[in-house]
Amino acid sequence: MTSDEKLAQLDELFGSYKAEWLNEKIFHFFAAPSYFTSLKDKRPCVLMGGRGTGKTTVLRGLSYMGQYALNNDDIDRFDLNSYIGIYFRCDTNHVHAFSGKGIDNGTWMKIFAHYFNLIFTSEILEFIDWHKKLKSDDEVLSKHACSLIATSLHLGDVSDYKELIHVLETAMYKFQADINNISDGNMPQLSLAGDPVKIVTEQARKLRQFSGKIFYLLIDEYENLLDSQQQIVNTLLKHVPQSYTIKIGVREMGWRVKHTMNPQESVIDPADYVLFNIVDEFTDETPDKFESFARDVCQLRIKDLLEEDGVEFDIEQALVNLPYEDEAIKLGVEQTCQYKNILEFEKESGLDLGVSSLYKFFISYWSENHNSMLKDTIEDYFKNRKSWNTRYENYKYSLLFKIRTGRGSGGIQKYYAGWSTFVKLANGNIRYLMELVYRSYYIYLQEGGDITKPVSADVQTKAARNVGWKNLTELEGTWSNGAQLTRMVQTLGTIFSKLAKDGENSAPEIVQFEIEGERSARTEELLQAGIMNLALVRMPANKQSGRGSVKEFMYSLHPIFAPYFIYSFRRKRKMGLSDAEFLLCVDNPNNAVRDILSKRNVKIDKEETNMYQLSFDFWD
Repeated sequence: MTSDEKLAQLDELFGSYKAEWLNEKIFHFFAAPSYFTSLKDKRPCVLMGGRGTGKTTVLRGLSYMGQYALNNDDIDRFDLNSYIGIYFRCDTNHVHAFSGKGIDNGTWMKIFAHYFNLIFTSEILEFIDWHKKLKSDDEVLSKHACSLIATSLHLGDVSDYKELIHVLETAMYKFQADINNISDGNMPQLSLAGDPVKIVTEQARKLRQFSGKIFYLLIDEYENLLDSQQQIVNTLLKHVPQSYTIKIGVREMGWRVKHTMNPQESVIDPADYVLFNIVDEFTDETPDKFESFARDVCQLRIKDLLEEDGVEFDIEQALVNLPYEDEAIKLGVEQTCQYKNILEFEKESGLDLGVSSLYKFFISYWSENHNSMLKDTIEDYFKNRKSWNTRYENYKYSLLFKIRTGRGSGGIQKYYAGWSTFVKLANGNIRYLMELVYRSYYIYLQEGGDITKPVSADVQTKAARNVGWKNLTELEGTWSNGAQLTRMVQTLGTIFSKLAKDGENSAPEIVQFEIEGERSARTEELLQAGIMNLALVRMPANKQSGRGSVKEFMYSLHPIFAPYFIYSFRRKRKMGLSDAEFLLCVDNPNNAVRDILSKRNVKIDKEETNMYQLSFDFWD
């Protein structure tokens, strides 16, 4: 393939980050996450994670179309499954039509419940018809069964399942037309919440080909439902019959209502459902799960790109990590005055410290920041090498941010390279990981790189910064007050960057924050929106607190922004912010940067506070 052809194929293979863009290719590229098997059991499940964490891909993989494709379009293999997945995506345009127009909320809840019945009954009947087209000897729904289903939905008399499908399709379009004009008195006849779905699944299970199977109602983008609509589905979730169960995909903080249509009745994990928090599954106790999953996803795509060349590919070897000491050399540590001071001392004293260039920089830097004579610091090093080695291991990563500082420090000021680094920047988000890989190879191929050889650290870093910038610019469109999220990220990113470069060496890698004291409703809203839209990541303030009240959490910017602002993506130290300081980050970023940094003895001038204004300009 020519370079242009490879770029085009790369765009096709990696450019479609969203499952919705892949269409039929979604199953060709499907890689099962570690929790996929657990999702297959009969228990109701809630799959929680931010956009891009793979919820849609997983739920569509559980659907009957997904399982058929994953079983190589073999209907006999498909029939070995004990379940039948029916996928439904909560479309904002549709579900938000069930409000206003002079109708009270209680009536709208009943209308939406009827819509839910229509949707899933129709989808289940379509499945039955789909299966019969592949297996002509299937049993069909009896006239009595069809009559029961039709009666439960007020569809009138039907003679067979074909007519039932036709009548139901017509009823769906009429229902939608009635909803758009409901203020004119076009109130439809309504069914009982969940009852038609129970009837159609029970009748389907009586058919020979579906005997003993259970239907999975797969509800994606649950956060799009109105609060009252979540109540209805919560009720069905809590009281699932034997014929079907419910599995939900929702963004973190998007499941706003945890009670049923009875406000006194809550749905509780694990009594009523099993919660799978994708980021926790991937990043807490077993981070290697995400790395393995991500490797499979990328390898499947790169394999297609390299198939013509017949080249073996290993993503870890292609995106090589850069050891700290090597990175320090590339950043110019040997041109710093700190390093040169050590060389001069070694020359004058005749002593050889016998350590790396970065270690020498560390010793000199430590001496400067603790107001001690370099001679005394080196003498202490020789006396206490063990403690110094431990100190160096704790601080050497943070030192990389201090090598290229000050005005005129152009070019790359910190490298973000390597497969393991990309995995950590993605923080359990497969879409972000794919963006990082895609952008690295796109830049690499544009610059004439050989795809069979490793991608340089410079290209990877440029790609990581590019992806961070892209996701920052997109924040404004993710929420009604998205501009506030953008300003919040810009302000906090600027603060963390300045602390990384010029902060006290005794407290390196401050990349987290917590809100101290009481919080205003606006702060709570911003935090929730930040989490839902991947501007923020939250974690328990201590290991014993668990996932309870929101006030028990501390926060960080999503690691994907770290390469753009240039600070550490690792979870290390935190700073405290008052409610007023946090809101100042949104309302007056310049003052917030100056005030918050001044409390930490870091000075910043006006020019620096504006250094991270959104721009299309990147370093060369």
